[in-house]
Amino acid sequence: MKEKPLVSVLTPSYNMSRYITSCIESVLAQDYDRVEHIIQDGVSQDDTIKILQRYSDRINWISEPDKGQSDGLNKALQRCQGDIIIVLNADDELLPQACSWAVEQMAKYPEAAVIYGDQYNINSQGRIMSQHFGPIPYDFEKIFCVEETIPAQAAFIKREALEKVGFFVDTTRKTCPDYEMWVRIGLKFPMKHVEGFICKYRIHPGSEQLKPGQYREFMNSKWEVIDRVVSDPQTPTDIRKLKKRAYSGLLVLTIIYMPMRSLKRIGYYLKAIFIYPHPLNVFRLLGQFMSWIYCLLKHLMLELARKRKQKNQNLLRN
Repeated sequence: MKEKPLVSVLTPSYNMSRYITSCIESVLAQDYDRVEHIIQDGVSQDDTIKILQRYSDRINWISEPDKGQSDGLNKALQRCQGDIIIVLNADDELLPQACSWAVEQMAKYPEAAVIYGDQYNINSQGRIMSQHFGPIPYDFEKIFCVEETIPAQAAFIKREALEKVGFFVDTTRKTCPDYEMWVRIGLKFPMKHVEGFICKYRIHPGSEQLKPGQYREFMNSKWEVIDRVVSDPQTPTDIRKLKKRAYSGLLVLTIIYMPMRSLKRIGYYLKAIFIYPHPLNVFRLLGQFMSWIYCLLKHLMLELARKRKQKNQNLLRN
């Protein structure tokens, strides 16, 4: 009788003691019995190590220096033995049926190198704030052009496919190593979206995307990947022709992570239109620009009202 596939859950970690217990418990709570949890800690300075030690008999963990997020994830990847692989950040959680769902869908769609579902976005207290649906249906062009994103914590990768395109995480990426991996895999193999919530992705003050100025790192990392792909003569011609559309899409995504008050947003909007002046893109960008102006004015009015209220309260006290 053929043994059931082993699912490897890869978790890079650094100073995540506040959330890593929930992460580990979510993996241990899986309703599938062939799961290994590979945790690669970058020598955390908080209580993470103490927490990992409590689970030593149920997880596979190492704490050693690394060169950053991508390097830590690559170390975890090289240690895993699974037939199916998923990356789960130390502050995120899997839903109980995630791994059994992945095994079932991989068997149902054997041609797919990646099967991805949907995710809940939660806050620091674990409350659901929104939902993230990956591209439905899967569309490589939209992924490459950064017009849509695959929810990484809801995406399972077939080991066999990853081995054929390079069994590694690009350690030259300071951030967004998943984008490079989706492009590398997508150039060779199809992926498949299957409806269903798989994980809880936590957005909190310590989240990478909320760090000041982080949007520049996001943009630079993905820009380099786009450059690499379109300049490679082995890349299919139809993909290389997407260069301007991809640059424009990346600029638009970057705007989302910029501070609300930043006037640099205007420059990014104009640059995105200049690079890819397709009518549909122009209308889309103008719509987003007007939406930002509305939100900015609303934010400024609320801030002005708050200051007036504070001033009146101070006058009453005096």
